[in-house]
Amino acid sequence: MRWAYWVDALLCLLLVCYFLPELTGESRERLLSAEYWIQRMRGEHLMTREGVLWRGDPRVPVVALTFDDGPDPETTPRILDILRQEGVRATFFVVGTKLKRYPELARRIAAEGHALGCHSYDHQRQTNLTEEQVWRQIRDCQVLARRAGVQLVAYRPPYLEQNATVRRAVQRWQMPLVMATVLGEAEHPTRTHAWVYRYARRAHNGSILLLHDTYPHTADALPELIRALRQRGFEFATVPEMVRQLSDGPHPPTFLRSHE
Repeated sequence: MRWAYWVDALLCLLLVCYFLPELTGESRERLLSAEYWIQRMRGEHLMTREGVLWRGDPRVPVVALTFDDGPDPETTPRILDILRQEGVRATFFVVGTKLKRYPELARRIAAEGHALGCHSYDHQRQTNLTEEQVWRQIRDCQVLARRAGVQLVAYRPPYLEQNATVRRAVQRWQMPLVMATVLGEAEHPTRTHAWVYRYARRAHNGSILLLHDTYPHTADALPELIRALRQRGFEFATVPEMVRQLSDGPHPPTFLRSHE
């Protein structure tokens, strides 16, 4: 009967890889992580007590468009034009060295109602740094933001890599550390329609969508992606709005209660 155990194991694997992501809106990688199931049992799978935001409220048909690695003098203005035309507000996670070079783009992002977050100062892997070094990366971004007259309200680590050291440093700034539930980037323009279809289908209530405002193909595909998400019934929120939706729920995360 040993073969029966192998069949059961295979069925469980297929369930996790193909059905649970569709049912839960979580990525396969996260579902295969023991840490996710521990967080779920604690009620911390949306936002942990340390302030790691994995996802918005799954009861609300809202998604968050987020853009990393900018601002870029060529692509960011195009994306801002599209967002304004579509009436969508997003969150831009900026790199300090680029914020230093293009403060006027950060001012435009804020002036048009979008949220700004820190994406490190120089896009190093933050997990290779000490807590103090990560803290200084954020501090340098905050100094540049103040000079530009804007506010950074969240943090996302480069490559989505974070550990206890990174989390402690971000906690000292009392900002949420924002992960993502849907990743991917538009490819060649001739494949835009297929990419939009696949990307939009992966979105669920509370999904945090990760894109980059440094890729021209992303700007090309953005209008169609926004329309596809709206056709699926989604509205759009910035990361701070998504966090506030969680805080208004019946069981707000510990991180939010500790900073009220």
